[in-house]
Amino acid sequence: MRWAPLLAMLLMAPGAWAQEIVGVRVGNHPGHGRIVFDWRTAPDYRMQQGEDAVVLQFPAGAAINLDGARRPPRNILDVTAAGDAVRIGLRPGARARVFRVGPKLVVDAMDPVAERPVPSAQAAPPQRRGRAPEAVAAASPAVATPMPPPASMPAPAPVPLAAPVALPQPGALPVRPLAQRGAILLPYPPTTGLAILRRGGQVLALFDSGEPLNLSALRDDPIFAALEAEALGGATLLRLPLASPGQLRARREATGWILQAVRPADDAEAAGRAIPVEAEDGAAPRLVLRARQPGRVVPVTDPESGLPLLLGTLREIGQVMPVARRLPELDLPQTMLGAAVLARADRVVMQATGSGFLIGAGTGSLALDLAAAEMPTAASMTRSFEFPRMAPAQMLERLRALQASIGAAPSLGRLPLRRAATEILLALGLPQEAQAMTELAKSEDPQAARDARLTALGGAAALLAGRLPQAVVLRQPELPDSDELNLWRMLLLAAEGQAGLAAPGLAASLPVLFDYAEALRSRLLPLAAQALAEAGATESLRQLLDQAGPLPELALPRAMLAEAGGDTAAALAGYDEIARGRDRLARARALRRAIELRLTTQQIDAGQAARALEATLFAWRGDAEEVVTRMRVAELRRGARDARGALALLRETEALFPGHAAALRPAIGAAFLAALEQEPPIGAVALFDAYPELLPHDAVGEAAILQLADRLVALDLTERAALLLGQAALRNTGAARAGLGLRQAALRLAEGDAGAALSALHDSAVQPLPDALARDRTILAARAQARLGRMEEAVAGLDALGPAGAEALAELLADRQDWPAAAAALANYLRFALPAAPASLDTAHRQLLLRQAAMLVLAGDEAGLAALRTDHAPRMTEEPWGAALALLTAEQLRGLADLPRLQREMSLFRTIPARLEALRAGGPVTR
Repeated sequence: MRWAPLLAMLLMAPGAWAQEIVGVRVGNHPGHGRIVFDWRTAPDYRMQQGEDAVVLQFPAGAAINLDGARRPPRNILDVTAAGDAVRIGLRPGARARVFRVGPKLVVDAMDPVAERPVPSAQAAPPQRRGRAPEAVAAASPAVATPMPPPASMPAPAPVPLAAPVALPQPGALPVRPLAQRGAILLPYPPTTGLAILRRGGQVLALFDSGEPLNLSALRDDPIFAALEAEALGGATLLRLPLASPGQLRARREATGWILQAVRPADDAEAAGRAIPVEAEDGAAPRLVLRARQPGRVVPVTDPESGLPLLLGTLREIGQVMPVARRLPELDLPQTMLGAAVLARADRVVMQATGSGFLIGAGTGSLALDLAAAEMPTAASMTRSFEFPRMAPAQMLERLRALQASIGAAPSLGRLPLRRAATEILLALGLPQEAQAMTELAKSEDPQAARDARLTALGGAAALLAGRLPQAVVLRQPELPDSDELNLWRMLLLAAEGQAGLAAPGLAASLPVLFDYAEALRSRLLPLAAQALAEAGATESLRQLLDQAGPLPELALPRAMLAEAGGDTAAALAGYDEIARGRDRLARARALRRAIELRLTTQQIDAGQAARALEATLFAWRGDAEEVVTRMRVAELRRGARDARGALALLRETEALFPGHAAALRPAIGAAFLAALEQEPPIGAVALFDAYPELLPHDAVGEAAILQLADRLVALDLTERAALLLGQAALRNTGAARAGLGLRQAALRLAEGDAGAALSALHDSAVQPLPDALARDRTILAARAQARLGRMEEAVAGLDALGPAGAEALAELLADRQDWPAAAAALANYLRFALPAAPASLDTAHRQLLLRQAAMLVLAGDEAGLAALRTDHAPRMTEEPWGAALALLTAEQLRGLADLPRLQREMSLFRTIPARLEALRAGGPVTR
């Protein structure tokens, strides 16, 4: 009964057994002191904030160990416990900021606004003649690693008071949010360089310009409201709390730098090119980072470790360090743009050159692992797991021993044993069994759910088993970063189809992959090789294939490499060989790539490619691969002038894969418009009647319907065209609806039905409209009203248009034979439409002048004719325009002396019809 006292104690004090002891850490930082309560699970708490203290009330029974706060940090006077509450005394004028980071609770005591110091960059050593400026890491005292600021701040109750808003400096550059979600514009000049990297829970963006920023426009931004700017004396450091795996992507435009918060899966095309790391031999070896358009090197303090962090800015985007590397005296952190060096020795120096950056020692030499510069070896890369490298028989024997130990151990003592068994199962290439082992560990021990290594193993097993939704745990920010974990995260991206984003990380992590046991390596190599092939990383793919040897599973990437190298014959031979194999997925991909290659090399046309590619749908069905193939078949059908067949296939795909409906919609709309254009008019109308909801509600859809209506009118099917326009107008909105209604009204008026024309205009009326469209609708309405005898309404509507409606008004008045009024209206329009003298006149202008002359003749306005002749005859010298104007504007015959002129005018009059007919027919005009 030796266990009896222990059992009695457990029965008597169950609360004490379950009580969680919460540690406390402190740290000093520029502008604030920090206290971190290391809760394992997020607690419910209440906060009371006064002028001199903050009181945190925790759940009953909480055990807070304040030993770590015996020496309070900056701006905090004391930290004391009172029951379940903790009182934090504040320095006069200090402000408290309380927030969560995962389960942990963080309290920052901010400096008083008036006394907050402006940090400056660490001093660089004197420049040497002939050398670029250097940034030297100064010695820094070791401090407790602070908790990073939160990516999101859940507001506890009550909500802390907001910090006072500092007024922007005069002349500060205004930072403004863009219409594109999650993006801001920083109007720095083109010479400004930028470096971006993640440190813990925040992303750092360093601009090598000291111009101050005005962040007031970001106060209500859901992402950038927490953005902080720090002046560094010639540089500006931005800190943004952003949950992992969120990233900042930068792009350069004429107006400045644009920063956008993205998720890696949404931004595969912007992954960037890895900055090459090379070794430079010599008495004092150095590392060379090759980069285009390097900027400056700026030293800052690393928020995670407190060590000097040297940041190299770039003026050209797309250059990253995709994988972190660790050397004895420095680290090369992963970056989203630019270069970074975490100095663990005070003599580490980084300097900018014309072709990148140099890393060396200010005095003496560094213990650089030069082999790690070209490509890190497996031994030098950081690990998260302990996969054994043994023969399969030895691993099985070890697994049997672990199983026996698990059976003999108590439930709460089995976690390390099950974790080791999971690693052996994965090394044996048994992911389903490995994942089941992790689930058993979680069911036995509550601590297993919080074990980072076991969580990552479970994600790796799920990835290897093809269970991608369960593998996303690999992206949890709580997992400690390592080269090995980065490999598995890149493999997850590759499995999700994000090859472009996965390729740089995979290329940098290949040594870890090749260090795995054969069974595990053979399961991962095809996925990695396929991702490198799809991303076009030919050099890394070639290295992988050379090191892997002639594995049958790598036949498809090998054929893709031959295609990328221009060896069409070898690529087609490889694809055809794979197509005869038994791997269904590889066979389907090989068949499709062979068809595309034959199409590219013009061995088949688009129609043949569409039929051949459609036949491959049966090779692999039921997932995104089939959807992509179907969309490609539809695209090829459209290229082969079979838009209706493309539409039918896409509609079938939408019914089979409703989850992809949103991605299919643009392709369906494009196929529908192409079918309306390619089908005969009657068939196109039937297609529209069958799928009216597919017509886009924009200018493209409007143009398609107008074109179809013109084709119907050409076949003398005016009534059907008008009905089509009316149906399309009712389904549209805005300017497209008004434009379709205008065309329908014009057809109705041309058929003599003025009432139907006005009804069409009324039914399609919307506000507001573009000026040109509103004018055309008013003019057509006036013509219809005039046809119905409502002349006053017509004239009033045209008068409201001013000079723009004067031409139409002149036509209406001419129809009533009110020649003086018609001539006056047309003169008003001519003053608006004709170019000022001595500019030349085009055909439309000359026709208007002749019409004006004819109206003045009919009105008997001699003065108007004389003025028209004087003003415009010098610009109407070309035949037959000049002769016609001279004839119409000539003075009246007044006596016998004018008979010779009459004879000339009669001769001229007899030649005018022939000349006008020649002009209309496009033939030569003879004198």
